[in-house]
Amino acid sequence: MKAYKDADTIIRSKVFIDSLYTPYQVFWNGYLGKADDVEGWLSRSLVKLPEWEKKNESINGAILRQQFYKFACKMKKITGYAPEGSWYVVYGPAWTDLGGLGNFAMLIDLAHANNNTNETIIKMFPHELTHQIMTNVNKHKDCSAISAIIGEGFAVWMNQKYWKRKFTLAQNLGYTDEELLQCDKSMESLKKFFDKNKYSNDKDIVSVFRSRDDKLNQKLPGAIGYYIGYHIIESYIQKNGKDSWKDVFLKDAKEIYENSGFIE
Repeated sequence: MKAYKDADTIIRSKVFIDSLYTPYQVFWNGYLGKADDVEGWLSRSLVKLPEWEKKNESINGAILRQQFYKFACKMKKITGYAPEGSWYVVYGPAWTDLGGLGNFAMLIDLAHANNNTNETIIKMFPHELTHQIMTNVNKHKDCSAISAIIGEGFAVWMNQKYWKRKFTLAQNLGYTDEELLQCDKSMESLKKFFDKNKYSNDKDIVSVFRSRDDKLNQKLPGAIGYYIGYHIIESYIQKNGKDSWKDVFLKDAKEIYENSGFIE
């Protein structure tokens, strides 16, 4: 990109589309948009190159790659399943730090403020690798709220299992301590909201459970489904035995919830 900073805009646009968009079209379409969207964003982002070059001093790409394979191997040892699929590591629009792109790939956007060192990036590797395993081995696919809640709650639970006591529950959830405290204080009202909407396929309802941008009120964090789902997994294991967490990889999310005793 840097070599074309001062190039003719027509030439630069063609190079960006031919060299950066077209070879990775599936990725860009899943994250940012079509060719014109990506070319426009790339051109506008040229001013950010010094900032990204500075950030590269704090993030070691070669070591990050080694760390990724180390985590993948350990997750296979823990779960019995090997994470499989594509990962993209980019400087992008910073719409997410780490996350899934539909069911076809995982993403690390180094431009996001949360991704400032290798250590901050790898903290959520077990969470995202759990999603990747689930995508490959769990055959129960739907777009309901309960599916999102169980999926995210289980990823939080697996992140905690991997790290043991290195991180707090709030950190594994991506919440502040105060946000977690507010969740605990609001458990009964959260259960009522969950019970009313758990099987909804409405995208706005699902987003309330899953998106960090959507909040039930100003005191509670976004992505409230992470918290609810984590407690459903905890209830399921308490009811069904210490090794029953393995069921989540194979069973339908609705079945996990209905056999959890989370709401009696």
